[in-house]
Amino acid sequence: MASKKKKKDQQKPRKPKVDLMAGMPRPKPISFHGSIQSLRQAREYPILGCWIMNGWQDQGITPIVVARQQAEDKVIYGDFLVDIFCLGVKNALWKVDVSLKQFHRNLPRLCSDMPEPCEISLAHELIYGSIDYARQYGFEPHPDFAEASLILNLPEKHPRKHKIKFGKDGKPLFIAGPYDNARAIVNQLMQTAGEGNFDYIVMF
Repeated sequence: MASKKKKKDQQKPRKPKVDLMAGMPRPKPISFHGSIQSLRQAREYPILGCWIMNGWQDQGITPIVVARQQAEDKVIYGDFLVDIFCLGVKNALWKVDVSLKQFHRNLPRLCSDMPEPCEISLAHELIYGSIDYARQYGFEPHPDFAEASLILNLPEKHPRKHKIKFGKDGKPLFIAGPYDNARAIVNQLMQTAGEGNFDYIVMF
């Protein structure tokens, strides 16, 4: 018994578990609440407005909110997280039957506390243009974009008059977020863009 106790005492103490994601914002859950029927007929509702994050040109990534007037006091909207430097649409969600008051109250949270009204043509150019750019390097939009895009007009509805330049300094710039598989994305860029033809920033 003494030898067992001694052996037990000599065991190294277990290292405490470290949560590497502590202090980082958790991703917002994708919402599928509401009527699919309302979503399918979303393009019949008039556009209420579009909003984008202030300073999006320098950040390279921005939420874009597109809302339609579903009824006198009801709103249907889509919220798209757009990376214009590399990955295209990284996230997408939609909601229906939201009260007008609640929508305007939640808008700063949906648009990173700095919502700025924008033309619908700019919102569409950023969303669809970023998807086209990302596809050149093998990146597809978030799976939930297929449903959320029903709130948008069709791509050909608005001419791309804003002449947005995607990428950074003429090539993709991947800025890793806390939920990105950085290794897989860099490997993809190595295959599609080629070494030296893209930049990346990975935070540790």
